[in-house]
Amino acid sequence: MSVNRPTEVRAHVIAAVTATAPDVAGEIDDLDDDVDLFEEFGLDSMDRLSIMTALVASTGVEIPDDQYTQLTTLRQLIDHVS
Repeated sequence: MSVNRPTEVRAHVIAAVTATAPDVAGEIDDLDDDVDLFEEFGLDSMDRLSIMTALVASTGVEIPDDQYTQLTTLRQLIDHVS
């Protein structure tokens, strides 16, 4: 499945994050797109792997392993998937 509209991609990113860390569901919608998700919500490397894997599965867009640590904000993830 290919997605490319930023609002659609943003929904995929939020779904991946909240599936991995359901306790942030009430906060993520209000988060600025340039805030580091992993620092803000205290997500670890296993959370990062789960989020990236979920994004690849839901969008069909590959994310190279070496970019996982560089894609830390909603905006960066949206831009990459778009």
